[in-house]
Amino acid sequence: MDEIKNQGEGDRASARRYDRNAERYVKEGNVEPAAKSAEQFVEEHPAEASRDERKAKRGPSGMPMLDELIAKGRQLVARLRERFANRSRK
Repeated sequence: MDEIKNQGEGDRASARRYDRNAERYVKEGNVEPAAKSAEQFVEEHPAEASRDERKAKRGPSGMPMLDELIAKGRQLVARLRERFANRSRK
């Protein structure tokens, strides 16, 4: 039985496997039908497609997108400014 070894970031075995599968996908002529299917879905379900795109951008860990973090940071700063401004008036 082959032992799976952790190669860390830049896992060469996974990169080779991905490259082989991507090349096979293209050679089998799957790109154009997949693109047409995606285009049709976006046209028929724009809200769902937009939601799914945002979710995909977060990646597998569910981490929020950068613009969401910036917006939350701005909200926090605004609340802190308001709180401290009220203290200095007392």
